[in-house]
Amino acid sequence: MPPIPSVTAIVSRIEKPEAGDTDDSLRAFLGAFTAKELRSACKIFHVKVRTKNANMDNKVGYQTMLVQLSHARRESEEAESDQRDKMLQGSEGQLVQALASTRKTRHCSFRLVNILFSEKFCDRLGSMGTQPKRRELDAGAVGGNNAFWKEVAVEYSNDREDEKLKQMWKDISAK
Repeated sequence: MPPIPSVTAIVSRIEKPEAGDTDDSLRAFLGAFTAKELRSACKIFHVKVRTKNANMDNKVGYQTMLVQLSHARRESEEAESDQRDKMLQGSEGQLVQALASTRKTRHCSFRLVNILFSEKFCDRLGSMGTQPKRRELDAGAVGGNNAFWKEVAVEYSNDREDEKLKQMWKDISAK
């Protein structure tokens, strides 16, 4: 059964907001529809309508949920376009380098494991899960910034980042 034309209008307005669309203008637009139409739109977007929570199981509650959904979608699209703009501001070489630095090669996880279990680093693996000391926290030497990961990065290769190596170790050790 295809959606009712009024429900289609709600869905299209939320999916493709008009230029300069605000929460108040969307709330005014949604005010013209019945609670049943708003609930149908919520179901299309897979928004759970809780019947136990009576304050959201009415027309105003449906409007609030749809406005919040639209607001979240607008913010997500704005953040995505901002990130794309930042990427495009650099030169083509910088863009290629940024994309290549996050790319994982076929055997890089095995190389990391070999380095971590080498004689140079094996003794220090036991202290990885310990709480950092206060002076390390104050100096910001936690996570990928601590001396251990910096030394591993030097050993691994010069073009790898400390944080990336730590993340690869987390991925490997979580399995």
